[in-house]
Amino acid sequence: MAAKKKVAKKSRRKKTTRKKSGARRSSADLGKRVEKEIADLSKQIDRRLKPLRAELDKAERKAGTEASRVLREARKRLNAIELKGHSEYSKFLRTRRRDLSTALTELSKAVRPKRKKATRKKARRR
Repeated sequence: MAAKKKVAKKSRRKKTTRKKSGARRSSADLGKRVEKEIADLSKQIDRRLKPLRAELDKAERKAGTEASRVLREARKRLNAIELKGHSEYSKFLRTRRRDLSTALTELSKAVRPKRKKATRKKARRR
């Protein structure tokens, strides 16, 4: 009997075909559109938040100014108190008052809102 040759079986799966370049282009276009939409949304959000940020800055400045004023007034009242009594007691009170006055001054400066620096325009040459 003659030996049968083994025949290789062909696979039944179809080979995947390459997608057309148009499909690649549309996904790239989609990515660009998404980026553009995100940028537009970001601009809209910034535009809407700008007045709120300005209002918040104004409120912070107002609160800092008011706190600074209260601290200055407290320091003035503290310094207006007359110290009477024994010399050592009076000396102790003077040093404590000076320390407290210094602390109030530093706190007042820390709370005070910072002034915005004016931008200088460059001088034109003629």
